[in-house]
Amino acid sequence: MKISKFIPWVFILSACALLAIGRVYDERLVLFDINLPIVISSIYFLCVIFILFSIKRITFSKSKFLFYLFYLLVLIVNPILWMIFGKTDFGLGNFINFSLIIVPISIIVLEKYERKDVLRTVYVLLLVSCFLALLSSIGLSLSDRPDGRLATLGGGPIVFARWMGFGIISLLLLPTAIRKRYRYGIALLFLILALSSGSRGPILSLFLTGMVYIFLNFNKVIIKTSLLVILIISIFSFSGLENKLSDFGKLDRVFMNISKKGGSFQSTSARARLITSSFVMLQNYPFGVGSGNWRVVSNQLRPNDLTPDELEYPHNLFLEVACEYGIATFIVIVFLFLYVFYLSYIRMVRYYRDKTSLYTLLFYLLIFFSLNSMVSGMLNDSRLLFLIISFILIQKPLIMVENE
Repeated sequence: MKISKFIPWVFILSACALLAIGRVYDERLVLFDINLPIVISSIYFLCVIFILFSIKRITFSKSKFLFYLFYLLVLIVNPILWMIFGKTDFGLGNFINFSLIIVPISIIVLEKYERKDVLRTVYVLLLVSCFLALLSSIGLSLSDRPDGRLATLGGGPIVFARWMGFGIISLLLLPTAIRKRYRYGIALLFLILALSSGSRGPILSLFLTGMVYIFLNFNKVIIKTSLLVILIISIFSFSGLENKLSDFGKLDRVFMNISKKGGSFQSTSARARLITSSFVMLQNYPFGVGSGNWRVVSNQLRPNDLTPDELEYPHNLFLEVACEYGIATFIVIVFLFLYVFYLSYIRMVRYYRDKTSLYTLLFYLLIFFSLNSMVSGMLNDSRLLFLIISFILIQKPLIMVENE
């Protein structure tokens, strides 16, 4: 096998591994005294250098210009703001991981990927979801949190639930030959595990994504959807699965705002405080405070209402970008998302009758990850969201051609 054909596969595998880990270095993932992220990162960087130097020409479109402009602003504005406000270990780690993982992957996807590469990447990421589901099923994916909620190896319950959501959407919408009964069965397992994580943001995002799908395909799916809902309700009602899930994970936490006659609003009120702190910061520092400085500056502005140490960011991608990178960067990312949603929908409709099209899958993944980024996301944590945007912006149509 020629090295030119071998390198793309190694890049896909190493890039997907880093997208799952989220860091180029993680002291928690050590096997036989070998730090796995260091090994994977080394292989990844070699592939990135080789592929980037193989790019002979970059052609710009309106969407690519906005995408690259957003990345450029983040990379330029942040060091300047650090010189003014200082930097934290949290901010430094996020900025390094964003710069070394998300940005290079996006560039390579936009300039080198075709449909087959996108499909391979999605399959590898789906295997990551299956791997995490397997670990959680045998009790090896618990976090070190005192509540014992399900988590990923190196991530938290929110990240775990997000991977399960990715798996559900990919299984149901991928143009693949996998039999439907297997797809539905694995997707149901993913849903159960996502509920068991106790993370409401990804579950709410998944529910809203399903509502959009039903709305856009009402006549086609309403009967099947109704039967599926009845089946799921019946399983939960008559099998005692709900009680088992409550013991296994934190199902009650997902529904806590409606299960106790409006009971506990602790997490919801915390989100409201984060939003308030963000708007106060924007009024005082509209040009940003630098990556990782959100909590520090928030506590300086509101000393009578201090933000807890565990809440290092506003849990909203757009508020984080506005507060830490400034209004100008915020405006660019808003226009980017508006254009990407429009482009994704147009391409999905255009190729809707083509059974090999990947645009339907990408459109609903875009909705899912975008919604999730508004309630429990941050810039470095939105890795899969930016990957999906990169897929959508590929200029070559993501449909199968005769010689593929």
